[in-house]
Parts: sequence; structure tokens; C-alpha cells
Amino acid sequence: MATTREMNAATIRRMVRTPRLLTPLMLAALGLAGAARAQDAGSSSNPSTRELMERIERLEASNRALASEVNTLRSTDGDAWLTEQRAAEIRGIVSDVLADSATRDSLQTSVSTAGWNDGFFLQSADGRFRMEVGGMMQMRYIYSYIPDGLSGIDIPAGAASSWMADNVETRSGFDTPNTQIDLKGHVFGPSWQYKIKGAFSNTDEAMVGQNPFGNLGSGSGTFRVLDAYMRAEVSDDFAVRAGQFRLPFAREQMVDDEYQLGVSRSTVVEHLGIDRSQGVEASWYSNNARAMVAFSNGGTDNIYGSLKAVGSDPMNSEYASDGVDWAFTGRFEWKLAGKWSQFNSMTSPPGDEYGLLFGIAGHAQEGDPDGGTTSVETGPNTWYALTADLTAMYGGATFFGAVFYHYTDSQSAYVTGSNNFNPADFADIGTTETWGAVVQASYYILPKWEVFGRFEYGTADITNINALTNPSGAPTLENGNDLTILSVGLNWYIDGEDFKWTSDAGVAFDAVDGIWWNGANGWRATSEQNEIVVRSQLQIAF
Repeated sequence: MATTREMNAATIRRMVRTPRLLTPLMLAALGLAGAARAQDAGSSSNPSTRELMERIERLEASNRALASEVNTLRSTDGDAWLTEQRAAEIRGIVSDVLADSATRDSLQTSVSTAGWNDGFFLQSADGRFRMEVGGMMQMRYIYSYIPDGLSGIDIPAGAASSWMADNVETRSGFDTPNTQIDLKGHVFGPSWQYKIKGAFSNTDEAMVGQNPFGNLGSGSGTFRVLDAYMRAEVSDDFAVRAGQFRLPFAREQMVDDEYQLGVSRSTVVEHLGIDRSQGVEASWYSNNARAMVAFSNGGTDNIYGSLKAVGSDPMNSEYASDGVDWAFTGRFEWKLAGKWSQFNSMTSPPGDEYGLLFGIAGHAQEGDPDGGTTSVETGPNTWYALTADLTAMYGGATFFGAVFYHYTDSQSAYVTGSNNFNPADFADIGTTETWGAVVQASYYILPKWEVFGRFEYGTADITNINALTNPSGAPTLENGNDLTILSVGLNWYIDGEDFKWTSDAGVAFDAVDGIWWNGANGWRATSEQNEIVVRSQLQIAF
């Protein structure tokens, strides 16, 4: 138990925190309280006069001791001790208030309703509703060179030759290929998510009919919806989404535009990927694996460019316009190392952990293209596709490889833009097998500088293409050439992938057939070997 002196000292410490004028009053109050307690005790037990006097003497001695200790403290530290102590307490209180105010006024996700957290956002106070606002802009320069300036492509009469094949040796200029705006977030709680993404097109033209002989001017800037879907997290490892989205097939296409390694995706995946569609998708995921299955309006048919072996074009289309009877797409991914978030990009900055991902996917669909009446009775088009890919992230280096196989049975094939105001002319071009492969690798030579290389290969033999494009047998869209492109490039990550500059140069060792035409990325159709494309692009994403 504490001694009387220790108790008195504690009392003194409490008193010195009070203003000086209150100290004598408190001492007097202590004395009166002690006398009162003594009087009460005496009245209850009838002590003698001697006992009362002894108690009064003890109280007086205790009061003298207290007064002495107070005087000692005053003489030692003076009024400054009390002033500094009170000032320190006041500063502490002010600091706490300011810190609390800063927390409430800051733009941290946990407490605020608007601000920046790796992107702009708006959020309700209870967190049930959230919207993130993002976008991207790319400014690009392309130089395209064809030796001797010969296309060597005999486009079917009336087809869109002006934008696919020409006899110009060099073409160059600036464009803005990806100007995008996207909104995403959740409603009624984090389990109900949404995304809306759109882009301003730089390739559309106002045409008369299906033939560009009457170009009425540029349609550049037309806004088109890319993604528009709702997603529900049914449980910790199962989700469902519905709307328009990229089908779960080619990994290179599933990675967003701003996170690509080169200036653009490979020509092979632009043709042999199946891109976006409208439908529903179920996904299951765990720490090391995930699977996705979609039932949709079919893939976007760009296997042979303007030659439509399948004919489906489901983006932003009405339910009855695509002519697909059924379509299923599925993908399975096995993560052998790393984190899932690493594989949202095609690069691996220095310091990232090692990651390894294997994926396999398949697609199947059948249906008749919507072309109106035709003089030839044709059957449905069937499309089967397979792909497998491997991605390795080394924290400063990457490797990616993918292979593709497509099988089509085209009983209602047609060529885009070859019929002016008339319905499309369908033809049965039989079955075709198409193969493709992409291999690319990168290495950081400095913390913000990365070199990369890519090799692409594609082959297709459309044996009955002349039944549709040119019965005389003259050179047409397909000359039997394989696609072989080698590219090298450089990335400068000024501020990560949100602000970067990319340049690359590529050469096509074999002539680029019309079916491999990729004009938006600089590759023009030609019968000449060693076509060269040089590109440089500045990107800002937010």
C-alpha cells in the first residue's frame, strides 16, 4: 500500500496541472474536509478532547508538509514549468484535432467520397456505390514501305481496295488509334460490379453502300462501345457477368491495350483471336487456377480479314442480326508461380516476383451470316478454334508464346464491300485449317528502359477461294504466302505504363497476303517481300 508521503506527492502532481490561483483553495478544502471527517468520526464514537487535539495536530502537520512541497516545486521550476506543461498539453490537443481533420478531409479510399487512388473515383459514404473514371490516349506515327510499290493483289470487283491494297511505295503519317474512356465500379455493394468502355474510332468513313467509290468524308471520331457488362460475385470463388466483353480465348487480346508490350498487338492475334461478343460468362477462380465459360453471339470473324469465312460480327449488334445459332468459348488458366495481378500486363518491371502462367482455350460456333437474299442456296458456317499460351515473368524480363489453330467449314462465305447496294454473294469455299504462332520476349536494360522482340507466323490455304473472289484464277486475296514478321522495339516507361513511349520496327519476309492485311497497324497487302513498318507511339493512361 502507498505511504502517506507517496499519496501526498501524487496529490501535488495533480494540483500542479491546475491554475496557480486554485492551489491555495484546494489546500484549504483538503484541510476542511479532513476536519469535517474528524468531526464526523468523533460524533459517532465520542472521542476524548485529547484525541481530537492529536488529530488536529496531525492534520496541521500534513498541511504544512504539503505547503512545503508546493513551495519547493515553485522555487525550483517557477511558473515556467506550469506554463510549458500546459502549452505542451495544448499543442498535443491541437495536433490531435488537426490530424483528425486532415484524415477526414484527405482523399483516402477508406473515408472519403471522391479523389484519387490509382485512378479517379467517386464513392458513397457507406461504400455501397463506387465509380472509377479512367481513359487513355495514344499518339502514333507510322511509316510503311513496300518495295517497288506493287500490291500484286487483284481485289474482287468493287471491293474496298483503296484501304487494303495500293501501288504506293511509302505511306506515313500520324494517327490516334486508341482514344478511350471507361467507367467501372460497383452498385449496392462490392459484389455487384459494372464496366463501360468506349473508344473514338479513327478508321470509319462515310460510304455509299458497301463500296467506297463515293467517299463522303472522314467519319473519324465516331464513338463506339467496347465493353458494357454487369458482373456479380456469387461467392468467394464464383462470378457471373453479362453484356459485351472480350471472350475468354486469346490471352494477348484479354490484356488491355495500354498494357501491351509493343505499339500494338501482334497481327496473328488480330486475325486469330475472337475478340468481343455479347453474352453471359461464368468464371471460377482459386489461388492457383481459374476457368471461364461463355455462351454468346459468337466471335468477331477476322480470320481472313475482308474475306468472311464465318461472317459473325456481334459487337453492338441487335439480337437477330448476327445469324449465329450457338457459340461457346472456354478458357482454363493454371498459375504455377506469382500473383494474378502480374498477368494483367505483358511486361514485368524490375523487382517484381517470378510468375508463370499456362493457359488453354477453345471456341465453337455455328450459324448463317445475315446477308439477305441470295441466288445460291448455301448452308451454315462452322467455326472451331483452339489456342494455348505460356507467360513467364522474371522481374525485369518476360517471355510469352502462343499457338493457334482454326478450322472453318464455310458454306456461306463472302467478301466485305464487294457488292455495292446488292445483297452479298455467298459461296461455298469448303473447309480450311489455319495455324498461327506468336513468340515475344523483353528485357529491362535500365530501370525504365526495356527492349523487346517479337516473331509472328501464320499459314492458311484456302483451296476454293477462287469460287468467290475470281473464277479466272488471277491473283486474289490469297496467294498462298505464309505470314512471317519479325519486329524489335524499345519501351521507355516515363511513369510506368500510364505514361510511356514505345517504338518498334518490323519486316515481313514473305509477302503479306490480303487475308493477313492489318492496315490499322501499318501492314498493307502486297505481293512483294520484305515490307517494312516503323512505328512510334506516346501513351497516357489514367
